[in-house]
Amino acid sequence: MAFDKGYCKTDCTRCSEVCPAGAIKKIDEIEKSAISIGHAVTVPQNCLLGQGVACNACSRHCPTGAITLVDDASTGHKVVAVNENTCIGCGACEHLCPVRPFSAIYVEGREVHTTV
Repeated sequence: MAFDKGYCKTDCTRCSEVCPAGAIKKIDEIEKSAISIGHAVTVPQNCLLGQGVACNACSRHCPTGAITLVDDASTGHKVVAVNENTCIGCGACEHLCPVRPFSAIYVEGREVHTTV
């Protein structure tokens, strides 16, 4: 998926409705919110937080609360922490990260989707 173009919204099941090959099984919104298609990975050297900028775009837009900001005692700045057990890989964090051309957070897809 290209999260620079958009992200997978938890209230949308359109892909499961229109898949012509049946590769995506039909699901409802409740089922979708529990399916993990990937997990977020941080790139600390790209993150604005490490530069002392008060950014929280990734944590503010995470629909599952999997992304939080925690104190880094060594730098005195906040850093991004990802809870892989609750991350669904929707890409909202990557899409809404203001850092360009290389986001400070990206999603690694799962070979086999899991449930959270």
